[in-house]
Amino acid sequence: MKFRGILPLLFTVIGLASACKNKTSTTDSNPPKADRTEMDIVVADTVKPVPVESPVSDTSNESSSKVLDSIDFKKYQTEAPVSSGKAAIDWQSYPEAKTFKTRITEGYKNEAVDFAGHYVSVVFGCGAGCVLGFMVDVRDGKIYALPLGEENSCFFMEDAALMVPDSRLFISAVCKEAAESEKRYYKAYLWDEEQKSFGKIAESEFVKP
Repeated sequence: MKFRGILPLLFTVIGLASACKNKTSTTDSNPPKADRTEMDIVVADTVKPVPVESPVSDTSNESSSKVLDSIDFKKYQTEAPVSSGKAAIDWQSYPEAKTFKTRITEGYKNEAVDFAGHYVSVVFGCGAGCVLGFMVDVRDGKIYALPLGEENSCFFMEDAALMVPDSRLFISAVCKEAAESEKRYYKAYLWDEEQKSFGKIAESEFVKP
């Protein structure tokens, strides 16, 4: 009788010990996985990309600098650019410009006068080798189209839309006959403040000897 009473108790103890062992083994070999979403958030918040300098951009900047140095902007110098105060944009002065209303509004708001003493230019791409743009007069908010677009682009374009804040000279495009060519040719215009229009100008009139 005594032996029969001990056996059930013994089996119970053995069962409990086995269960504890299995539980410990399962916990050790399969640790709980962290929530992937939380891990991604931590990585996104703590890991920042390291900027890498590109030798290509350095070469491009050097080339642009040489082009600017070869152009006589001072020959067509205007008064010093306006540094404060901007009139509201007059959309009625150029209704077609409303197609690019967001671009023009943001550019005019954030940029300083960068052409002919009174104008803020807004230039943007319109496809491969194509550039469009407008300028806004800070004195009255009137909009004018810049001489850009397909008719003022070229296949081997080295630069485009070159200007300085105190000159009436606008370089629409700096071109080459071929990619490996050293010789450049220009598509350029001169702003007439009285007529409020651009007129073509020969490169012999502004390229430094």
